[in-house]
Amino acid sequence: MMISAHLLRKLASSQTNTLRRSASTFTRGAIGSKQTSLIATTPTVSEKNKNGAKAVPVRLPANIRHKSSLATSSAVDLNNKRSHQEEWMVNLRGGADDAWLVGERDVSWFTGEVPGKGCPGADANGHLRSLPLPNLSQVTRASAQEYFDNSWTLFETLFAGLKGEEPFYRPPVHGLRHPQIFYYGHTPCLYINKLRVSGVLDKPVNAYFESIFEVGVDEMLWDDMHKNDMLWPTVAEVHEYRKEVYETVRHAIATHPSLEDHGGTKPVTVDQDHPMWALFMGFEHERIHLETSSVLFRETPIHLVQTPKNWPPLHPSAYRSNPSSHPVEGEHYPSNEMIAVGDDNSVDLGKPPSFPSFGWDNEYGERTMEVPPFHASEHMITNGEFWHFVASGGYRDEKYWCDDGWAWRTHRNMKWPFFWVPDGPQGSHRFVLRSIFKEIPMQWDWPVDVNYYEARAFCRWKDEQEADSSSSSKERSYRLLTEAEHHVIRHEEHSLDAARKNVSADPVMVRPGEYFAHGNTGSNLNLSFSSQNPVNSFKPSHTGHRDTTGNAWEWTEDHFNPLKGFEVHHVYDDFSTPCFDGKHSMIVGGSFISTGDEASVFARFHFRPHFLQHSGFRLVSSDGDAPATNLYPGNFEGQVAARDEALANVEEDGDAAVVADNVYENKELLNMYLGLHF
Repeated sequence: MMISAHLLRKLASSQTNTLRRSASTFTRGAIGSKQTSLIATTPTVSEKNKNGAKAVPVRLPANIRHKSSLATSSAVDLNNKRSHQEEWMVNLRGGADDAWLVGERDVSWFTGEVPGKGCPGADANGHLRSLPLPNLSQVTRASAQEYFDNSWTLFETLFAGLKGEEPFYRPPVHGLRHPQIFYYGHTPCLYINKLRVSGVLDKPVNAYFESIFEVGVDEMLWDDMHKNDMLWPTVAEVHEYRKEVYETVRHAIATHPSLEDHGGTKPVTVDQDHPMWALFMGFEHERIHLETSSVLFRETPIHLVQTPKNWPPLHPSAYRSNPSSHPVEGEHYPSNEMIAVGDDNSVDLGKPPSFPSFGWDNEYGERTMEVPPFHASEHMITNGEFWHFVASGGYRDEKYWCDDGWAWRTHRNMKWPFFWVPDGPQGSHRFVLRSIFKEIPMQWDWPVDVNYYEARAFCRWKDEQEADSSSSSKERSYRLLTEAEHHVIRHEEHSLDAARKNVSADPVMVRPGEYFAHGNTGSNLNLSFSSQNPVNSFKPSHTGHRDTTGNAWEWTEDHFNPLKGFEVHHVYDDFSTPCFDGKHSMIVGGSFISTGDEASVFARFHFRPHFLQHSGFRLVSSDGDAPATNLYPGNFEGQVAARDEALANVEEDGDAAVVADNVYENKELLNMYLGLHF
């Protein structure tokens, strides 16, 4: 059913005004009260907090507490008269609520397995990394529990890196995601909700928490700064909730009849129709948030984070000292040759339904892409290469930026990549590099982390630089890689075709993180390290290209799109479809912290172009159109307009067709759509 923009506006206006009045009234009263009365709790939360003190349950007004729309609204304005900072600060209780979160966590922080020797995925030094992606044709209760413990403990180890209660509630600087307290409660919430949808569980653990923590945030418009203002539970309350969820899921793994394996002697096959598909969905969902939350950590002020004891070490290169603040090609970073891929190639996209691993709905289906000859840079653009764009004023010159990119840049007053930290007066162009938990010397030979707009601006700047220095009348026009071209330059041994023929050709199916970086086709994936590495660390693929997988995601010129035969999965029917809108760009290859399905050869992920992940890019040039799938044409010269073809891949009245036709018209409609859809 198609909902008109007019109806969306009318419904959302009524809904939002009611919620704003209720929330503002409650919050004004709460601010004048003692701090302990600011907490919205429910009777199902344990009566004792982390330190054994009696909790004081204070209820929200009924018209807020029982409306899931409050929990799912992305922009509840608590009080227009107070600043954004004051609104989130009402969540800071201080005292014992803060003290237990300062310093190294003890074992009581971990609600499941404790990291260290004996924990699934731990190495001999106690560093925790990812296990291989489970083979779902051979599932036992023990193997499911082991992967659950690895996923769950990795996530809790990451969150042991928040110092005190403030970073749990402080909104991200860009305002485009929830505060970390949401994600701390969101991943356990999804386990319960999806296991209920699949019929494995028949009741909630905490209905209120499973409302407010249910839906994550799509990366919204870059100037929407007020979606995160609400009163959240305490960290101790969410910690108690995580304990209950862990025990609930553990019990389901141990007792549910659909996983009966006769003591491990008769493994079970879990396919998309199996009720426990929802369990493995929970695992992979948690791993997505392991990565996206790690980006939020990297954006958090350095004094609010600490390196967890069992977190994997940085790549060894991180401990080098780079004395030069002005990088030189060939000395501080390698030259980056454009390598020809001369033959016409054909790429068959899509994951077979019979492949024995979990996959998200957008991975399934098929499409054959013809890939004409092209040139691609040997490796991703390094910090050293990008420094020259920064130092030459690339962020100040509008001519390199598309309209939306320039609007984003000026709104955020960006002058250099976000993870570069100034280390001298403005104009000196001296920087150190922010990793997840530390500031380290600038690593000029690591890939630069930027968003799509920054990557495209660099391409235009590079065009100009080469045109000015070239005596040739032929100008080369640079662009980004496409999804199909990415699969052409991957290692042949780990290609889509190879994986379809042999499950072990998808390395994540057989390699734990500890060994992922080894061998002739090694790469920085599956948490081998907790940082990036030099772009020339690993051996090149058969085409001569490096880092075709791992290290950092690569932005592409493709919009996120459905393959032919796409079908939503009934357990998570809106995972992909809202993003088939021409507003989300695909990223490929995975990063150092991509684990599980994210590290698979079949992975297909996406973000809005202004959004930052552990993501970079490589330069590509070609004589003809880029072999990209573009749902809405006109983003750049030479891009293929394949919107109609993409929409023909789904049922005429299906979810993806509806959403792709109903592209967000503006900020107002976007926020209304989110408030109703999610």
